[in-house]
Amino acid sequence: MRTVRQMLDTLDGLFEDAFMFPTISSPRGVLRSTDNTLAVRIPWDIMEDDDEIKMRLDMPGLSKEDVKVCVEDDVLVINGGQKREKGENDSWSARSYSSYNTRLLLPDDCETEKIKAELKNGVLNITIPKAKVESKVVDIHVE
Repeated sequence: MRTVRQMLDTLDGLFEDAFMFPTISSPRGVLRSTDNTLAVRIPWDIMEDDDEIKMRLDMPGLSKEDVKVCVEDDVLVINGGQKREKGENDSWSARSYSSYNTRLLLPDDCETEKIKAELKNGVLNITIPKAKVESKVVDIHVE
């Protein structure tokens, strides 16, 4: 199981590791080669700011009925999959399987009850709001 922080670190590492991909990094998880042609598109992306964490996961061919997103004990669980079989009348058996399963440990400051997920055009977007954390200063009398 990975934490959200580990996913961010992994994404940063992909962009920084020149030996892994001899390309130039650009925003939104797209890597471009030195001649500016598309080289690699990472199938997930994650961004974090002071108010929320946003995730984008490619899930081509899946409908919202094929995808389940839930939180179990501060762990974001994302499952998706489908199984199609056709081709009984011809000599070739057509089969199509796809599945996706990941579990991410959420940071302590997330509002799990307010997480939103939307699947549109094969892309799952998840928004995880962060709780407002106020610093409390307590003066301690020294004797």
